[in-house]
Amino acid sequence: MTAGVGAAFVAASIVSPLVLKTTPSDLDLYFWPSAETVVNGHPLLIYSAHLRDVYPNANGPLGLVALVPAVALADALGWANSLAGRASLAEAVVSLAVLLLAYQVVAFTAGARGDVRHPLGIASTVLLAPAMWIAVLDYGHVEQPIELSLVLFALGCVLRDRNVLSGIALGAAVLTRTIAGFCLIPLMLAPLATRRIRPPATIALAAGATIGAGIIPFVLSDANAATHSLITYRGGLPIGGGSFLVIARGAPWAGLVRGGDVYIAAALAVALTGLTLRRKPGLATTHAGLAGLITVASCCFPLFAKTVFPYYLLEPYVFATLWWLARPGSARTWRAVVPALLTIDVFVVKGASIAPFSAWGVIAGITSSALVAIAVALVTFDLLRSPEHAADQAVRRVHGPQTHAAVQEAR
Repeated sequence: MTAGVGAAFVAASIVSPLVLKTTPSDLDLYFWPSAETVVNGHPLLIYSAHLRDVYPNANGPLGLVALVPAVALADALGWANSLAGRASLAEAVVSLAVLLLAYQVVAFTAGARGDVRHPLGIASTVLLAPAMWIAVLDYGHVEQPIELSLVLFALGCVLRDRNVLSGIALGAAVLTRTIAGFCLIPLMLAPLATRRIRPPATIALAAGATIGAGIIPFVLSDANAATHSLITYRGGLPIGGGSFLVIARGAPWAGLVRGGDVYIAAALAVALTGLTLRRKPGLATTHAGLAGLITVASCCFPLFAKTVFPYYLLEPYVFATLWWLARPGSARTWRAVVPALLTIDVFVVKGASIAPFSAWGVIAGITSSALVAIAVALVTFDLLRSPEHAADQAVRRVHGPQTHAAVQEAR
């Protein structure tokens, strides 16, 4: 049964672009040319092709891992100029990463609950998610399943106190998709809630070393292109709609939004995570607690981004699903509303992108931000009302009496 579902998903992933792919996406405009550069023997110049583009390939080099074999095969088959053909080849590779992610979600849920009764049902929350299909098939962001798999691996390592591995995985996630840096925030702050300094320091050093090792060769090869693609390009982008910040277009404070949206979002993520952990330090050592904190942090980016695209909702959706399914008891609870709201928001943002500055676009942008804000409020509320004894038991189980005493003292 499981093998059959996996095979059916891979087959659907391969066939879908052949039927539906008619217009270029980010896959064709940014990622494929970079992967072609690798296949042509210039792996350190992947950012050079977009040096003068408004939108460059803004992700780290690991985001191309799934594309390189697809590009090489497309070149061999003569499909390099076929939108549908090369998308089908890319999907064939990326579908394996999506299957891995679905497996990780099932394993994470089993670790939180002790067992799962309906593993295929849990896997389907990833395999059938509109956010996943729109992100990968419609927008061509084939790097997102890889990024999410790395973050989930890092999350599992944090729960098992394997901090070096966690840092390496988080660094690799950032090298795959830069926005994964928001996931670093709760995983760095969580150990501090139990007054442990060494784990976050270890995670930070391992993540920094990994990111540095991955990026420095590209900076040395073409500093202008790499810096533009990964850091400076965003400050020059206009406000594009999809969030409530569409109202800032033409306002005196529009410059603050254009240049500081990511920093505002990161500051909010730090504040919400820190305040929640201060009230409930035991969340730092539970599956549902960490998943909830990462959900809140990842929601901050689409909440304050000056331009929001539907694929921005994939990370919040996956983490919200983890938080929902990791909670004890029946999955038929109000918590299922959160991933449902984020799924609805995918379509709201998709609609807003058609005419972002029309009356409908403004209404849709405000509605989108409201949906994300409600999701953040619901998850934060649930985390703050988590039973103290559940967190205490988790602390005892994972770290023993000494850490438990530290948590009690922190309270």
